[in-house]
Amino acid sequence: MPHGKKNKGGRTNNKKQRRGVAGHGKNANRNSSARTASSSTGNLPLTPENALKGVAPSYQQFLKNEEALHESYPTMYSRYKAATDRVFTYMKENSPESIHNNKMTVNSLMTIADWMEETNQPVDPAFLKDLKLAMRVRSRVARSIFGGGDAGHKHLLTVLVYVWGVTISLQRAPKSKGLDKEVQEKLSLEKAGIAASRNRFEALNDEDIDEEEDDEELFPSKRVPRPEPLPEPMSLDDLMRSDDRNDITLFLLSMDELMKAVSEQFIGVAKQVVANKKQQVPGTAIVEGLMEAAVGANMAIQQMQRLEMDFEIEHPHISTPYRMLSAFVLPEIIEHITKIAREHGEETCLEKDISLFLGDCLECHFRTKSDPENKSDEVVQDFCKRFKINSAGLTQIQDIFKGLQQISILEVPISNEVEMNKRLVAECRKVDPNYGSHRWIPQDMEFIGGDRAIHHTLRLLQSFGSVVKDTNANNKIIARKGFFGPSPWRSGRSRKIHNDLDELLMADILPQWFLLCRNGILGKAILPRQNEISALWVCMKNFFDNPTKPVSWSCVFAVHAMLTAILETDKVERDITDLSKHAFDMFFAQLDKVRDIKKKEPDSLESKNFGRNMATVEFLKNLSLPVFGDRAVWNPLSGGTIFSYLAIFGNVEAGCCLIDDRAQLRIILHLYHALRVNNIIRKGKIPFLDILYDAFKNSRAIWEGPLPKKGQFVERFWVSFGSSRGYAAEMANKSREMMQAASLNRQNPFGNYRSDRRQMRQIEPAELATSFRRICNRDFHDVVDKYHTPEQRQRNRGSDFYTFAVQMNDTLDAIEREQQLYALNLPACGVYLEQFVCSLSRVFQWDPILVSAQAQHSAMKDKRQGVAYMFAQYLLGALDFARDPLNCRFLEIPQGLASSEFMAAYFNRIDTSQILWFQAVQEED
Repeated sequence: MPHGKKNKGGRTNNKKQRRGVAGHGKNANRNSSARTASSSTGNLPLTPENALKGVAPSYQQFLKNEEALHESYPTMYSRYKAATDRVFTYMKENSPESIHNNKMTVNSLMTIADWMEETNQPVDPAFLKDLKLAMRVRSRVARSIFGGGDAGHKHLLTVLVYVWGVTISLQRAPKSKGLDKEVQEKLSLEKAGIAASRNRFEALNDEDIDEEEDDEELFPSKRVPRPEPLPEPMSLDDLMRSDDRNDITLFLLSMDELMKAVSEQFIGVAKQVVANKKQQVPGTAIVEGLMEAAVGANMAIQQMQRLEMDFEIEHPHISTPYRMLSAFVLPEIIEHITKIAREHGEETCLEKDISLFLGDCLECHFRTKSDPENKSDEVVQDFCKRFKINSAGLTQIQDIFKGLQQISILEVPISNEVEMNKRLVAECRKVDPNYGSHRWIPQDMEFIGGDRAIHHTLRLLQSFGSVVKDTNANNKIIARKGFFGPSPWRSGRSRKIHNDLDELLMADILPQWFLLCRNGILGKAILPRQNEISALWVCMKNFFDNPTKPVSWSCVFAVHAMLTAILETDKVERDITDLSKHAFDMFFAQLDKVRDIKKKEPDSLESKNFGRNMATVEFLKNLSLPVFGDRAVWNPLSGGTIFSYLAIFGNVEAGCCLIDDRAQLRIILHLYHALRVNNIIRKGKIPFLDILYDAFKNSRAIWEGPLPKKGQFVERFWVSFGSSRGYAAEMANKSREMMQAASLNRQNPFGNYRSDRRQMRQIEPAELATSFRRICNRDFHDVVDKYHTPEQRQRNRGSDFYTFAVQMNDTLDAIEREQQLYALNLPACGVYLEQFVCSLSRVFQWDPILVSAQAQHSAMKDKRQGVAYMFAQYLLGALDFARDPLNCRFLEIPQGLASSEFMAAYFNRIDTSQILWFQAVQEED
């Protein structure tokens, strides 16, 4: 079986190098969202059969493990808060009460550190680990907020650096005999109001305090000058309550890191397309690269979902992206409204209340004016009524609301707003030469800010939601061409996500996804494994099911990841689309072909499960129908997700039910194994079976233990076939007696036959593919970090992204190793294997004997039971016990010789185009 070669490429996070490889004024103040609503030229009727072919089968048997994804663990901002809490608690509990008087402030930390040094107190290493984590994360946040954050948090970081410089030189105390680390972690998290669960990847997060730090400024190796104490220092509770902006920064940093991982994966895909062309590697080899990139992207979306849920647990009041943005980018306006509320209001109005109000104002400006959920007419009135702000204050706040609308249009302009804003932008640049749009998110977050501003995607999605709300489920959305940018959108011209990809998203991708999620397979069928494999689908379906709700960060991230993938592969977009469609069509064309073979095979009795399981696979053809359009379905992330789902669920999980539906795989692999052990067939002679053998060699269902040795073939086959161990041992003894006595019963081969209750073990995909176990079972217990240097591990341990990177890299490595398994069309292979077993019975002249045996033995329910008996007792028995397995004869047929020659002739005549739906590519040595 031929293989191509692939060039070296890159992997995320220092992954190993791998082979493969107008003016302003009155018009400017108009609500742009009103124009957004006009982007739809109307709703056209949709013929339902165009969006779905066939009746959705039941996937009930595959839905049993749908809870696998719900394991969670504390994310980074909850971990560093808990660590900060433990630092305060440790220093309080290990110092005299006279020092702090049970009132711990930031200044208290310095006083206690001085006392610990003066009295030469030993330090618990766990305390230093917590201190390092708190310092590392708070430093990272401070660097990302212009000005280093507020005064209180800057002072806290300075104090923590001082405490580190003092305590790092103190002797270490013995390991604490109190609560173990896991319990302490849980209690600290619960104290901070965070629901804690067991993190089984904790080993990845341990800090080694004694490792030398390369950041002398943050982690000084000796005492540093003592900071001046603040006259009114913050308490721990004050710090925690004021952490909104710090946590938002950390949240956005995490989002940027995850989007960077997505970007790097699809940059690798683009390079692989070019390299494959240069090396004349079959184009469908790109499927494996797209699978890897999409799996990595969907893992990033899942991580984003966890981050968002954890953030909402800690900050339930910041329940929308708009409230997060207001707290992050509008501190001056918050301060201004605070003064207005203090002067003109009767009720106490906290800074938090104002931040939430401004977030709701932003949401109004991001929605279309016609959106029924747009509260523009009441949001200011409700706020002033709640806090009893008088008419003078109401007027001022209304002016701020209108100004915020203009700010929003300047920050995230869509459609012709860019042209409308030019004059106002020119005026602003007279004051600030660097003034421009898309600046709310710092430029150093380059994958969600600047030219790739994710809040621009947020505005587009929110405005599209109102169009979805007004569209009948059986209609399709037709956008006004050119409203959001040059039409038609052409690949090869995009340099940034905002504005360059607006037309593609709003006029093409989102309208087609609306069909897919309402009338297509994602709307009409409950597909299993979506949570595990295709988080993109889950987010898109949730968006179209709830179009009027504020868009979640997870949904925005998923769509932004799709746009990022398009941007990174823009120059090879047509190649990716054409090759993807070809590979997808190849998979189902192979199924069509074996359907005909199945019907023509006279001895193949279709099991009751075959038709049902084949239907579950064939129905996935609905993922790509002409009505959906190429760019919605076959853009790199969407197409890669389709391939991931098709390969992991459709091909491997459902395929395991089809490749062995009549025990044909067990029969063939046990025969092939016995021939190899006897050196009658060597590895490489039948490449097709080599791939199957390697893929299934760890399957307990096939082997019921380690690979059998000579003398165990017959017994282990019967156990694999579902018989009891006692029955299997009995049948093996009878076969041994016949072969060793050379007295094969030719007159009555079924003389020893008797029925035995059988229950074959189901083949578990997780035993075949580590990547399946990682993705579908969420099993990462044995991951290994192979690609970070010791310095990188030291710097990144304890971060969510480090854990994510290790898990993702290990999963993608597994996909690369197992690509031959994924490339084999297992449902199609099942039919070819079945045809071989049927032909084997004819070639070895078992058929007349089986007809007679079925007449004599009522317990023999179908012919396959008889085939299994003849196979095990005579053919496998000869290879197991005969003195000369190659030439041992039964019915005048040399069992070893004939079976090996027939096996080679049969499987080597199967063209790879009949069983490989994409080209698996070997690595260069």
